[in-house]
Amino acid sequence: MPTTTNVYNYCPQCGNKLVQSPISGVTRPNCTHCSFIHWGDYSLGVGGVLWRDEKVLLVQRAYNPGKGVWTIPGGYVDQNEGIAEAIVREVKEETGINAKPVSIIALRDRPGEKHDAYIIFLLEDLGGSLEAEAAEVSDLGFFTLEECGALQIAQLSLSAIEASMSGTGFTRKDGVKMIGKSSVLYQI
Repeated sequence: MPTTTNVYNYCPQCGNKLVQSPISGVTRPNCTHCSFIHWGDYSLGVGGVLWRDEKVLLVQRAYNPGKGVWTIPGGYVDQNEGIAEAIVREVKEETGINAKPVSIIALRDRPGEKHDAYIIFLLEDLGGSLEAEAAEVSDLGFFTLEECGALQIAQLSLSAIEASMSGTGFTRKDGVKMIGKSSVLYQI
């Protein structure tokens, strides 16, 4: 994932030259013609913990960063995609397994030059056969918690796996009227 921020000289909405002005205590690029403000660069990712027969689904990364490291499956959320749809897509693409989100069990917040948030779901196994996406995954499988300890596993993944064993987390709450037709609320 790139960690550098985008430098905007021209407004991405109207094309006029941006100016630097203090907004909310920070100097930010902004447009005096259409009111665009560049608040920063962000990325949103999702990961999923899926259990089958008391074993958890893991993938081994095929590229850097972290080539060779074992992790829970996951990836980036597309612009017009909900987080629940993104994790279902990512698990299917990387592993061939069909899944359904049960709850959100963890959130990693990594501010910096590019603010990166990663939402981890507990997933229900809906079946399917293991099939690695060769471009992203060099190996995959189901492992017991004890077997995970013997792998070169990302600490974030191991922590999420351990947290998933409680079975609690944020669940989707339907029927709440919110601004934005695609808005979804998750709560305890």
